[in-house]
Amino acid sequence: MEDKVKIKVSVAGRSYPLKVTPTEEEFVRKSVSFIEERMNYIEKKYAIKDIQDVQALILIELASELHYLKRTKNMDIKMIEEKINHLIEL
Repeated sequence: MEDKVKIKVSVAGRSYPLKVTPTEEEFVRKSVSFIEERMNYIEKKYAIKDIQDVQALILIELASELHYLKRTKNMDIKMIEEKINHLIEL
């Protein structure tokens, strides 16, 4: 089990201390960078000033993408299982 390290990340000007494994740190930092980029894009594109509205839009966007990917993955698994069963029957 990897030991956890303390890191600080900043989102929307607020600092958040986290404890993560060294492996997780890369993903956390990339995620924070992605969030900051999306926030800047949404603020400029839609001229939204309320940071809470920007964050809500990003949450909706990410949750929608997550559900889509889960559904797609489940459909792919089902298709693979059907193909395997078909090959077994041959």
